[in-house]
Amino acid sequence: MSDVLNRTTGQFIQSVNTPNFDIADWIINPDLSAVTGQPVKYWVIDPPASDTVRLATGGEQSTIDTDIATATSDSQKATAKNQVDVERVVRAIVELLPNEFNILRSLHSLPDRTAAQVNAALKANIDAQ
Repeated sequence: MSDVLNRTTGQFIQSVNTPNFDIADWIINPDLSAVTGQPVKYWVIDPPASDTVRLATGGEQSTIDTDIATATSDSQKATAKNQVDVERVVRAIVELLPNEFNILRSLHSLPDRTAAQVNAALKANIDAQ
């Protein structure tokens, strides 16, 4: 059995049957001596068409970490927004709150708010976080 490293994604798989992996896409039994003990996210195939695996430089590691943090934050916001859209409890609250707010708003001669407006405001608040 051999180990393989995907040239594009950096996916590392151990103990595989190498005929199942195209050498155009995978490095078979890569030399990982330069990255031993380091997180896979910092492994760089340099240049991409070669079989040389090196550790990302400090600057590259910072960029990788920033990209991961940004993607994680965006993903969490999208998940939160989707949950607002699909969870029955949240929908019930969104429908209930305008009625309660509108009672208070009417005391001050303010126009009513719709459930859709409250839902949009919740999503905007999630984006602003």
